[in-house]
Amino acid sequence: MPVEPIKARRLYQEVADQLSRLITTGEFKPGQRLPSERELAAGLKVSRPTIREAMIALELARVIEIRTGSGVYVLDTSVMVPSEDAGPGPFELIEARILIEGEAAALAAQRISEVEVSALEQTVREMEKRVAQQLPAEEADMRFHQIVARATRNSAMIAAVDQLWDFRARLPMWRKLHEVIREIENRPDWTDDGNATRDHRQIVDALRSKNAEVARQTMQQHLQRVRDVLMTASELDVIRVDPAPQSLTKKE
Repeated sequence: MPVEPIKARRLYQEVADQLSRLITTGEFKPGQRLPSERELAAGLKVSRPTIREAMIALELARVIEIRTGSGVYVLDTSVMVPSEDAGPGPFELIEARILIEGEAAALAAQRISEVEVSALEQTVREMEKRVAQQLPAEEADMRFHQIVARATRNSAMIAAVDQLWDFRARLPMWRKLHEVIREIENRPDWTDDGNATRDHRQIVDALRSKNAEVARQTMQQHLQRVRDVLMTASELDVIRVDPAPQSLTKKE
């Protein structure tokens, strides 16, 4: 009997596939606005971050268009979401980072050297300078987290953190989300409250004091704040608009 390997699909891809099928079968037509994020999450029984990831995948496939302050609209009913694995979604990544990098910080607090603490302080100063000049600080940010990982003296932990940052650097969904973040940062009403660099300074203080529990908490709080920024960035003022309720299944 001919058999095919069973492929595990990521949850957001399953959601994107289901919405794509509804679009191609005519449930949602070109130019039509999709149900709100809240309604989709409730109807599909998934989290709102999963809906966000599915929407990014659909937008990258040119199936939908996100219109700021209006909603999410069907762009093309003939396009299906690519079947290949697009990698972990942005919110999957940040969830993993909260867990893994939190423990890395706790372990690093017990093993970090004065040289590494100084390197972290220098990296934070570089981040502060670039933020003040309204320049991207992503490279310094990555270097900061890699220094923390290397301070664990655990090769498996170092490899895990490096892999998470590699995903972030090369995945189309993450790049798309960062385009949105840059769009928000360019708005006249956007102000940088300095939370990111302040978080990094608190992490350095915890590591210098060799306090593993505080290091874990400050790292996790920092990454939870990053998650909140991603939620805001992916919203683009769209999710607050609740269109008229629509069924998620084909009408008879």
